[in-house]
Amino acid sequence: MDMAQSALTQWIEYLLEEKENIPDSSDIKNLKPLKNQFVNLVRAGIRNNRAIRRTVSIPGWLDVKAAEAGISLSKVLQDALKEKLGV
Repeated sequence: MDMAQSALTQWIEYLLEEKENIPDSSDIKNLKPLKNQFVNLVRAGIRNNRAIRRTVSIPGWLDVKAAEAGISLSKVLQDALKEKLGV
């Protein structure tokens, strides 16, 4: 099932990137599998990855240190939020 979910998610994300229409899902009650076939629900994990601007404040000395170290504050914030939220 993991492979099916991954494939469906990637396909839908591709359609979104290409600004194509995403087809409606089939009603499982209307599907008629043939002999030795089965029907299964597959969930897609689509996220809105569009970047948004947020203003954050940090001490000036910390900004200087981060810049000197070549650290991306945006990446650090994203990583910290993902870890904190468990996503």
